[in-house]
Amino acid sequence: MKKVGVILARLQPVHKGHLALIEKSIKENDETYIFVGSADKFNQRNPIPIGLRIQLLRGAIEESFPDFQWRDVYNNYGDGQRTITIVPLDDLSNENENDHEWGFYLYSNIVSASGSPNFTMYYSDGFEIITSWFPGFILRNNVSLNLIARNTVEEGISATAVRDAIMNEDINLLQKYVTKNVIDMRESIYNHIMISRMVKA
Repeated sequence: MKKVGVILARLQPVHKGHLALIEKSIKENDETYIFVGSADKFNQRNPIPIGLRIQLLRGAIEESFPDFQWRDVYNNYGDGQRTITIVPLDDLSNENENDHEWGFYLYSNIVSASGSPNFTMYYSDGFEIITSWFPGFILRNNVSLNLIARNTVEEGISATAVRDAIMNEDINLLQKYVTKNVIDMRESIYNHIMISRMVKA
């Protein structure tokens, strides 16, 4: 039976903490699915639109995992044995939902994309939030959880810290937190952050 790893993140933007999750998943699974959450949102909390988030993620994958080559038009990469697939995911209603309705929505999207009812979710914080999504029988039978503490990757790393570094033009911090492709796109990210501040939540 194939082994499936799942990462759910908003990627506002992708940083080395996310890439550590991806690296762990591709080492331990045949297929890795990266669900880019809040795909339908553009506001101050989600200032980078989904198209740019996926573009940044693709560049980070190509930079960080050169053995994984572009395979097809559905954001899919492979190295001959393993695959990485990027899947945009809209919120069910709002991103503050942590109930079983959200969990069933997420679970059905994961099963639909992967074709597997069993998978491991890789995450960096919020254990109690993730366990609140799924009823006990799904956690017992179908979903395994695998934690990587963010601070083991880089002290203080977060998408908020990355956005602040972009706004403050702190190249040294960006070099610690993100891949070169994100640094190269910082002007575009900056512009989207500024526009998002004019958009009502």
